[in-house]
Formats: sequence, structure tokens, C-alpha cells
Amino acid sequence: MRPGETPEQRLSEALRARALEVEPSPDALPRIRMRTAQRHHRGWAMIGAAAAVATAIAAGVAVFVPDRGALPPPPAASSSADPPALLSQEPGPPPATSPAQGGPATVELPVYFTRNGKLYREFHALRLTADTDEGRIAAAVAESLHGNANDPDYGTLWPGGVTVRGVSIDGGTVTVDLGDVGAWPRQDTRPLAVQQLLYTVSAASTYTSVKKATRIRVVVDGAPAETPRQAPYADVLGPVWVIDPQHDERVGQRFTVYLAGVVFEGTVNLRIRGAGGKVVVEQVVQLSAGAPSLGEARVPVNLPPGRYTVEAFFVSMKDGSVQGVDDHDFTVG
Repeated sequence: MRPGETPEQRLSEALRARALEVEPSPDALPRIRMRTAQRHHRGWAMIGAAAAVATAIAAGVAVFVPDRGALPPPPAASSSADPPALLSQEPGPPPATSPAQGGPATVELPVYFTRNGKLYREFHALRLTADTDEGRIAAAVAESLHGNANDPDYGTLWPGGVTVRGVSIDGGTVTVDLGDVGAWPRQDTRPLAVQQLLYTVSAASTYTSVKKATRIRVVVDGAPAETPRQAPYADVLGPVWVIDPQHDERVGQRFTVYLAGVVFEGTVNLRIRGAGGKVVVEQVVQLSAGAPSLGEARVPVNLPPGRYTVEAFFVSMKDGSVQGVDDHDFTVG
């Protein structure tokens, strides 16, 4: 300590010297801007038009079941204040996809639905009269927009009469032509409905030779195409997902609960209830990443035969309340 220097002055000098040693990351400012920027979701003009879709299912079909591996890392931060047009990858594995065969087939594809203002994903076995890349995407989109979810808690924000008139692919660009959109029941639901469409197209594309859609164009009844932007995970995905077991699935006595979520520090709670609502499994689960990234975890479970409900949720840091519950009923044995 120099003569006449107070302890406070010495501490201040030490802190200032330490601060000068810190070098900020060159992408820090763009990342902050990206997180704080207001995002604008564009709609499109809608012209009512009649369109009919007929599907003939052949008797003999092939079956493709995708491999569900680990979740990918979140997309890299953009240097722009706007989010990228499409995320780098679908939240879920780039699957070991069986190529489209051209003939009739049953293919299990990812489909997005809505619940309480967020998106949730299911895998559905969809029957195709012609197993093509375009056919896979069109089938997944139709399943999503029509709200044909397994979980009764999930639904769709799209008007009931909407039809998928066609899908075309040009390199990494996927164009979806919709018809009979009509009037929206509530205008404020349209931005999330657009994300429901984009996430389904992006996910289904990973199960085609496209592997990753770099651009999605949307045409409504022949109007000029729009290219809406896919929102970041943390903005639109449900905070906690139960991926497996799926709703009403039958599993063996030894099975794996597959969870995902976008939650603080990646901490979620797993609970399984048996007959009469009795809790048979309850534990805290640490996901592979915390918000704003999408984390995942697999928990091995062994239960006797019976009917169960698996629940995943997070506990509020503010008041300790249970938040973001996602649950599926399933059968063991």
C-alpha cells in the first residue's frame, strides 16, 4: 500500500487492473442484440379457393421407423439482430433415413402441434401412396395442420378447412402450397401457427434426401410466395417435452423415458404415476443443456405391467410452483 492510500483506493485500483485484462468475445454484441431484438412475424394474403385432395392407400406398404438419437447443439448466433430464416437443425437427430422408395409406404415422421401457446412434437406413422421426398413433407404438414395429435392436450391453430395442395423441392428450398385457408379464428394465433408449419417442414425434411431445408417458401392459393423466418427454440418450443413413451404407447417393463426442454440450468422433474394416481417414480433430471439451448436426457425405468402416466415439468425459481407440465399416458406390458 502506497503512503496515504486507503484500503478502498487500493481495492479500486486492483479491480480496474483486473478489468483491463478481460477481452470480450468478438461476437458478444451480436449475440446480445439477437436475444433482445423484437421479432416480427409476417403473415400473408389469404384468398379463399376450393381444393380437393384424394388419397388412395394401397394394400401392400413398406414401413420406415426413424432412429431417434441425441439432440443436436443449438444454432449458432447470427451476426444480425434478426434470427436466421431457418434453424441449423431440427431439435432431434438427423436420422439414418431410409430413402424414399417411390411406391406405397408407411413412414414414421415428426409432426408439430400446439399447446398453451407453445409447440410440441410427436412421431406419427403416416401412410403414403407414393413414398417421395415431397410426399413425406406433404403428409407431415397435413397431419400437423389438421391437428391429428395422439396427445389430447395437443392441437392445431390452423383453420379446419386448410389443405396441402402440393410440395416442391429445389435444392434446399422447400415450397409448400396451401389452399382453403379461409379466415383465422383469432388473428393473434397466426404467428405461432406459421411456426407450427415451419417446424414441421424443417423436421420432416430431415427424413428426406434434402436432409436440411435451408429455406421454406409458403404459397397460399396461388398468392405470391412468402418466406417466413423460423423462430429460435426458446421462443416457441414447449419448455418441457415428454418424447418417449409417446401418448398411449405400449412399452416393455424395462424402458427409457426420453425428455427434452428449454429450461433454466436444464433442470426438470420426472414423475410417473400408477393406479389411483400413486407416485411410483419421482426424481430430478439434469438435461444436457440449459436455456436458451434445447437439452435432452434419457432415464432408464423398470416397472411392472400396468397403466401409467409420465409427467415432466420444471419448478419455478420465483415461487416454487410447478410449471410447463407435459404428460403422456402409456401401458407397460
